[in-house]
Amino acid sequence: MSDRARRLHSSKWTGIFYITGGGSAFLSEILQEPGASKTVLEALVPYAENALSSLLGGTPDQACSMATARALAMTAYQKSQSYNLADCFGLGCTASLATDRVKKGKHRAYWAIQTATDSFSFSTLYSSDRQTEENQLVEDIWKSVGHTLLPGETNLPKEIKSEHQNAKPAWVNLLEDEPYRHTDSDHNGLLLLPGSFNPLHEGHEKMLTIAEQISDREGAFEISIRNADKPSLDFISIENRLKQFKNRPVWLTNTPTFGEKSTLFPDATFAIGIDTVKRLGQARFYNNDPGLMEESFKNLISNNTRLLVFGRLEDDVFETLDTVSIPDQLRSQCEAVSEDLFRSDLSSTMLRQQLSEKPET
Repeated sequence: MSDRARRLHSSKWTGIFYITGGGSAFLSEILQEPGASKTVLEALVPYAENALSSLLGGTPDQACSMATARALAMTAYQKSQSYNLADCFGLGCTASLATDRVKKGKHRAYWAIQTATDSFSFSTLYSSDRQTEENQLVEDIWKSVGHTLLPGETNLPKEIKSEHQNAKPAWVNLLEDEPYRHTDSDHNGLLLLPGSFNPLHEGHEKMLTIAEQISDREGAFEISIRNADKPSLDFISIENRLKQFKNRPVWLTNTPTFGEKSTLFPDATFAIGIDTVKRLGQARFYNNDPGLMEESFKNLISNNTRLLVFGRLEDDVFETLDTVSIPDQLRSQCEAVSEDLFRSDLSSTMLRQQLSEKPET
């Protein structure tokens, strides 16, 4: 019998659990204690690489990382919302523990808990045999569950590093289905550069400056916390992204498609890369439904949306609006920015890869 599992089953919380790479015994303990159906909505162990990629909507930069743990927690939380229950949470865990193969890097674990109003993340290092590390990870997950979800539990031990971000009141609606936008500035929303900005770099800054010169409008960045295929950004990620912007206004939205963005921001101009325009013109990004693609184009036109298109290096070829094939309705809303005005071969993906290739310290 497990007293801690019993306490969780007696609480108000119901959740979904996605655990990979270690810590699966945590699920066994929860499920073996009577009353598990009060707590567990679903539990998965996406151990294989393709299983993890399928769950997250794409292959993560690193399978064992804090970003992946938080993505798992958010995916779990968003799935829990489909049950229309109060007090739901998602828990995600990914670990690289002792094994019979030579390992790169330290033995480590990352896990996260997501609720409607809070994001929590945890990490720690291990240096023992597999069974001992498995047992310790289960203990550590329980300590974090008690710390975050069960009132009156003790504080975390110093070996566990943690981070917590409570949602600002204006952020909570971002996780809802209703289209929503928010900014702390007085920007009018008429010139926007959308992106994930993970991380923000000088190419983004230059794009927005040139877009301001062309449009004669004040520009702002727009971060959609929701991606059509991937989990939403959690509150820790939102706060970290916003810290990058020092002197520019930023909009937060929950609209991943430009058809939706055009409704939130009528009469707006969006500064985007040619890679984005190509995706907008492909049926596979509308679930291969020509009707959905047609509806998106109609939204752009009816909302007087303009797309200011910047060229980009793709497979050693600098592509522009003149070199790609897109539907006429989409092209009618586009204006090209010449290579003479802007060219930057830097990308956030390249910067993340460079950071991930640095040796661990």
